[in-house]
Amino acid sequence: MDVCLILEGTYPYVSGGVATWVHQLITSMKGINFGLYCISAHADPTRKLQYVLPPNVVYFQELFLHDYNLRNISKRKPGPGDFKKLKDVLEEIGGKNYKNFPQLLELFQGEDACFHSKNIFASQQIWDLLISYYERFAPEISFIDFFWTWRNIYLPVLEIFQAPLPRAKIYHAVSTGYAGLLGVVAKLLQGEKLFITEHGIYTHERKLEIAQASWILDQEQKRPRASREISFFKKWWTAFFQLLSSLAYDSADQVFTLFEGNKIRQILEGCAPEKLCIIPNGILLEETPLLKSREKKGPSIGLVGRVVEIKDIKTFLRAAALVLEMKPETEFYVLGPLEEEKEYAEECMALSEELGLDKKVHFTGKVEMKDFYPILDVLVLTSLSESQPYVILEACWMGIPVVATDVGACREMLEGSSDSEDRNFGKSGLLTPVSSPQKTAEAILELLEHPSLRQQMAHSGRARVKKFYNQEDLLSKYLNFYEQNL
Repeated sequence: MDVCLILEGTYPYVSGGVATWVHQLITSMKGINFGLYCISAHADPTRKLQYVLPPNVVYFQELFLHDYNLRNISKRKPGPGDFKKLKDVLEEIGGKNYKNFPQLLELFQGEDACFHSKNIFASQQIWDLLISYYERFAPEISFIDFFWTWRNIYLPVLEIFQAPLPRAKIYHAVSTGYAGLLGVVAKLLQGEKLFITEHGIYTHERKLEIAQASWILDQEQKRPRASREISFFKKWWTAFFQLLSSLAYDSADQVFTLFEGNKIRQILEGCAPEKLCIIPNGILLEETPLLKSREKKGPSIGLVGRVVEIKDIKTFLRAAALVLEMKPETEFYVLGPLEEEKEYAEECMALSEELGLDKKVHFTGKVEMKDFYPILDVLVLTSLSESQPYVILEACWMGIPVVATDVGACREMLEGSSDSEDRNFGKSGLLTPVSSPQKTAEAILELLEHPSLRQQMAHSGRARVKKFYNQEDLLSKYLNFYEQNL
């Protein structure tokens, strides 16, 4: 196998975003043999593949982080020296010293392995170590809560330490996190190269998720007074994911990122600048003319994306209500699958009805966008977080101006990067703050009321995409990196 792609919660079971990029990568390199190593929380026999796997995918392996393997697979029992080594290396890793991390892995994989999930959790020595950490770091916290958090954090790590590893010339993790950790383990035990591509910054996305998580015990919420401090357990989870990213950056031979903002954040998270290379997402540039809107009764505004909380569909609906006060002939479309977060999708449809929009906002489910781009006058993105959304590239190439929240790469995509040639193309859309129906509505109205501005942005967006986001050019850069290391 040439390249083993290590994937977490994405291709081939999820469509769009990172999965789109993975499919582009594999199908564009027919001479490279790929393996897929897919990490998920649990086995789910009801899941369906969202893509037909290309013929150059020659290996497929899944790892379920929370379906624990409690079989004894080591050839010997651990001795006092093994427990001491385990403790010493864990202390070093806590101090971001990863020099002896390979010694830790050898305790779990290979001829001299002695630890596995079952004897780790059944040993008196590990129990004593856990007690010492509790007394040292969190004596004021419930020990039961401490124990279960420790267990939930480290059992998946043990699954990764013991995971079967295929031989590949390059391991390419498509995030840090658990995928990055598996990539580090594969590199160290197989002695091959490790590449990492981060679309969104894993640590940043986990911080957002943890801040809102209800599944993590929030000790401060039990106190009678309000506190801006996040709980001990949320800090612990955040520090754990930061550690995974730091370890992955330290071990990687090359880290690819999508845009300048991501690169700065990765350097701040500890990635060496010389390892970083910017390769944006791209799209196929078919020579289609700029679209001319079909004849219709009024303007049409579209949001393209999955109906999930992070896309903040509710802000789009509230903005639609404000626009309709000024332009009641406008039609709104939510163009994307409704199944991923069914409860949220139902909340959005209920909000639409509550706002009196049920005849003006159309939830279409998943559609062929070639059927809808010709009727859209403005494309809107209200996401709370993004990396480099394909939908903006597609809209710009189709000559549709965009209103997008100022997250991820949206500013670079609509106003240009630090490259002066990119800046000179001019704006191809308007940026808004997150969670602001008022600003979103104002931006939509500005574009609807100024056709010349829409036309100018349509030409700017198309020129920018042609110059900087050609899929063939961008994937050839990955091919060059592969060929230099195969």
